[in-house]
Amino acid sequence: MSTPTGTDPTTRTTRTTRTTTTATGRADEVVGALERAGLVDSARHAEAVAVVDPVLRHDLAAAGETPLRRRLGEVATYVGIAFVLAAVAVFLAPRWVQLTWTSRVAVITATGALLAVSGWAAARPVGGFAGVRDGDHGSRLRLVSVLLTSAAVAGAGAVGVAVLHRVQVAGTEATQGTRVGLAASATLVVLATVGYVLAPTLLGHAAIVVGVGYAVPFLVGELGGEDAAPIGIGYLVVGLVWLLLAERSVWREPVAGRLVGVAFLLVGAQLQLDSGAVWVGYVLTLVVGAAGFLLYLTRPSWPYLALGVAGVTLAVPEALLDWTEGTLGTAGALLGAGLALLLSGLLAMRIRRDTPT
Repeated sequence: MSTPTGTDPTTRTTRTTRTTTTATGRADEVVGALERAGLVDSARHAEAVAVVDPVLRHDLAAAGETPLRRRLGEVATYVGIAFVLAAVAVFLAPRWVQLTWTSRVAVITATGALLAVSGWAAARPVGGFAGVRDGDHGSRLRLVSVLLTSAAVAGAGAVGVAVLHRVQVAGTEATQGTRVGLAASATLVVLATVGYVLAPTLLGHAAIVVGVGYAVPFLVGELGGEDAAPIGIGYLVVGLVWLLLAERSVWREPVAGRLVGVAFLLVGAQLQLDSGAVWVGYVLTLVVGAAGFLLYLTRPSWPYLALGVAGVTLAVPEALLDWTEGTLGTAGALLGAGLALLLSGLLAMRIRRDTPT
């Protein structure tokens, strides 16, 4: 039968006993250290433990309860934000067609501004954005980042709606349709970057990645590019820049930064297969893979190792199939891929063994 608080008495008793035992053990250790330092008389060991034990017991209990309360509060805040945005969406959905383009832009902009101001208000109690960024405020930092990133998405949407209206009025959707996507994605990159600088989290990092991932092909299309090779070149440049920023600790999440960088490099190299000279794609993929192994030698991080294995594993069977004009068949392609993966795996193991931890 449940208690009035909904907690099983056996569970609560077990938790209390565990906390008491842990606190008593820690009290013995603390008092013993004080005795060895000559700060406490060993003859009064029991008295000292009796003084220290309640303090440690209270701290351990608080440490076990406070994170749960904070997590619940954080989840409740996110749910509240979701409900507010959902209410706005439900209210506007049936009226969207009747709204003028200026009203649409105004509504989206106002929503973004409200989210940005909410982010500022959430950061203010701990010293503003500098305090939430540099202090030990994990849950508040995530909340501020969610609000600022959502504001960035709203800003990108407002710009996209405005540019779409101009393109429709000019009747140039067929020739300037990429301009809408470029304007929205570029705005997302700028605003998400500002949000990341103010409150750096993985969510803000991901928003920048999405913005850049869309901005590159839209920019190539706006400049008249019709195939994937120029997009690949853009991704190669982006990947190099991303890795440079990761190694200079610009990204607060260095492993995530390296992972994004190597992904852009690998995709950029593979997109060169769409060019007139497909061998460029094979060579670039192999070079990117070799660069991953070399980077792992100097900066041991698993994304570089993954890049090396993936680059070699992709380049070898693709080149074999092309140069033999498919005569190897499926079995030959699988054999080539297996050998490439085996060799790259052995090389990775050798590099990992020779690299200091």
